Amino acid sequence: MDSRRLRYFVQIVDSGSITRAAALSGVAQPALSQQLAILENELKVKLLERSVSGVTPTAAGRTLYARAQAILRQFEELREAVHREVKPLSGTVLLGMPPTMLARFGLPLIEKVCTQHPEMHLQIREEGSMVLHELVSNGKLELAISATRPEGTLVGEEMLSEPIVLMYPPKLDLPESATLADIARLPWVMPRRPNAIRTLIDAVFASCNLTPNVVVEIDSLHSAMETVRRGFGVGAMTMGVMKDDVEAGTLRARQLGDGPLMRPMYLVHRRAPGLTPAAQFVYDILRDAAADARLG
Repeated sequence: MDSRRLRYFVQIVDSGSITRAAALSGVAQPALSQQLAILENELKVKLLERSVSGVTPTAAGRTLYARAQAILRQFEELREAVHREVKPLSGTVLLGMPPTMLARFGLPLIEKVCTQHPEMHLQIREEGSMVLHELVSNGKLELAISATRPEGTLVGEEMLSEPIVLMYPPKLDLPESATLADIARLPWVMPRRPNAIRTLIDAVFASCNLTPNVVVEIDSLHSAMETVRRGFGVGAMTMGVMKDDVEAGTLRARQLGDGPLMRPMYLVHRRAPGLTPAAQFVYDILRDAAADARLG
């Protein structure tokens, strides 16, 4: 039984509502409902009664709630005991990640390092995926988040896969019927090559014998988004980075091509030598954060 699902269950019961629990835990409501369904399936029993006013635990749910609280307290006590007994992690960890990943993974990681292992020295290098891949291969970085699949001397795992979409300013009247050829003729704001997003976009247009009308090449993520916000062109971006802008109405998004354009991201490091304990701590934090992002 996954301890994370127990935490979600306790949060739901405490909140009296899956919707409120989802908001408090930062997990999307459908994902939280799915975790609850998995838990009920594992235990082969109904845990919650649902009504228009919220949820209440069944008799089995009340038993699980009481026991789960005790189990989760033991987990926390165990974690604290381990941290007290082990030697604090120290040393420098050299990590690379692309700009699109920094807000979602870099800042939470910094918080974990500063609060749990302040003796560590974390260096984060912000580069495009292809540059990061080379830096890890050459031993200049210990690990990186990259859109380049690890192979050869590099190993790792896929963290998440996210859609790349067209971003455009709200004042641009772009009809739903606009074709890829119509979109190619728009003024484009693109990162310079080599760049993982640029490579994907170029491939989409090339598959239809099209070339986008690139009027500005700019590597800065935030500058590119601001250029599009001001109406000087359109661009391509991950939905995760654009989420706040789309919700605020400062940018709009639509699919490129006939199907979703997905970009997988990998957490990679060299096969040898192995990760130091400090680097392994960073690796584990990033992997857990990616799991939470997939649920969200």
